[in-house]
Amino acid sequence: MASASSSRAGVALPFEKSQLILKVVSAKPKVHSRQPRINSFVEVAVDGLPSETKKTGKRIGSSELLWNEIIILNVTAQSHLDLKVWSCHTLRNELLGTASINLSSVLKNNGGKMENTQLTLNLQTENKGGVVSGGELTIFLDGPTVDLGSVPNGSAVTDGSQPPSRESSGTAVAPENRHQPPSTNCFGGRSR
Repeated sequence: MASASSSRAGVALPFEKSQLILKVVSAKPKVHSRQPRINSFVEVAVDGLPSETKKTGKRIGSSELLWNEIIILNVTAQSHLDLKVWSCHTLRNELLGTASINLSSVLKNNGGKMENTQLTLNLQTENKGGVVSGGELTIFLDGPTVDLGSVPNGSAVTDGSQPPSRESSGTAVAPENRHQPPSTNCFGGRSR
């Protein structure tokens, strides 16, 4: 791995950790609940690492939830982000939808730059054994500029990154075992 001093000024190397500013703007979940208002938060995980998993604050809303909250993450150009929108309940949290982002795809689609890049992600959720749309999540990404010539074509697996079999379409459905509710409910107690 090259050191930070070997990169050109303002241009990150593909395997070099850099800060990514992710702004969670809003979500429009498709909620089939009897409750007219939901209490929700967004959880973001980088490369599946617990040490790089962050959450927004809780927001109450109905058809649209607004956060406008910034989360700072340590990523590489090959990092994979998993975003989950959760609804808070007294005893446990309910997963409203998931979306995934491969940063290498975002960089390639934007000329190696992530400068206030807006993404509207389709949330996916399971319903009666099938995968259905769970609504939308709108975010902005602001991060390093990367020399696209130094980014592998997706066939290389790097430290902490996902294998190339991951979808690069911008959204993906994670396996069932990855949809574990956060360890605490929205009211501060341990989930049961």
